[in-house]
Amino acid sequence: MNTTSSSAPLSRRKRFVFYLITYTFIALLLFAVAEIISRLKGLQPYTVKTFNIVVEPGGRFYTAHPTLGYTHLPGQFKVTLDNAFTFKTTNLDNTLRVTHPLNTYPPRDNKKEIWVFGDSITYGWSVSDEEGYTWLLQQRFPEYEVSNFGVSGYGTLHSLVQLRAALESGKKPRLAILAYGSWQDVRNTFIRIRRKMLAPAAYLGPLNQPYARLTGDGKLDVFMDTIEYREFPLMRRSAFIHMLEDTYNRYEERHVNSHEVTKAIIKEMSDLCRANGIEFVVVGLTSDATTSDMLEYCQSNGTMTSNIWVDLNIKENNNLPYDSHPSA
Repeated sequence: MNTTSSSAPLSRRKRFVFYLITYTFIALLLFAVAEIISRLKGLQPYTVKTFNIVVEPGGRFYTAHPTLGYTHLPGQFKVTLDNAFTFKTTNLDNTLRVTHPLNTYPPRDNKKEIWVFGDSITYGWSVSDEEGYTWLLQQRFPEYEVSNFGVSGYGTLHSLVQLRAALESGKKPRLAILAYGSWQDVRNTFIRIRRKMLAPAAYLGPLNQPYARLTGDGKLDVFMDTIEYREFPLMRRSAFIHMLEDTYNRYEERHVNSHEVTKAIIKEMSDLCRANGIEFVVVGLTSDATTSDMLEYCQSNGTMTSNIWVDLNIKENNNLPYDSHPSA
């Protein structure tokens, strides 16, 4: 009796161990096959993209901001890319980049104003102060005071936050220009794809981000988060796991509706300008279908648009191999 009763549990344990070893072996075999197939297709494990950017003086370019997440450090800086390409940039005490010589600030109080909102292209990353398009705009229209609100990495949500704050200061421009590119959509929702791109640049200063979601009634909910990016386990060693992570990121992108969030943001900017008697123009930075759809949406809501796209595939139009942004 005792022998029979004690052998039954032992047999179940043996079966459990047998099945555990067998299924583990099968899982490892399938994983190995998937990894081989992934590599044969040219897929690679995740490699953190590093930026070789040196900022002088100080080594940092950004400072924390309570509603924008981050903004520029004031001052004059020399930026060197890949130890070879340099440009000089000047940020005012209000953190905005200059649009005319520093010794001509502050401008006359009675000048009409043009406010330009956007990201690194508007800021003029990789070109010196006098080569940026807002500086050239200032030269073209000296009777206006042009303010460059562009900041590298900003999305359209940042522009809305900036517009609100600038209006609360009591000023009103004659014209507000929003420079939109389709890549700004994922910045406005700060999904994994965007976090993955931004995290390696954190050494330039704090890069916390505001981001938005649409509520059930189409309103904007705005949040703030750090740039923390949670990698899938082993994605730096396995091409297959990196592929799974990339697939998940694309799934998230399809279901967050980043483009619709951006439309709601631009609609709010348009309504805010209309309520304050400000002309509002949205200009497209690219020729892709997403940007075209946004410009059509703006037109349907009575917002003026223009396309200022420049073909960056033409060598003279960019600063490659050091930087892909527009050249002077």
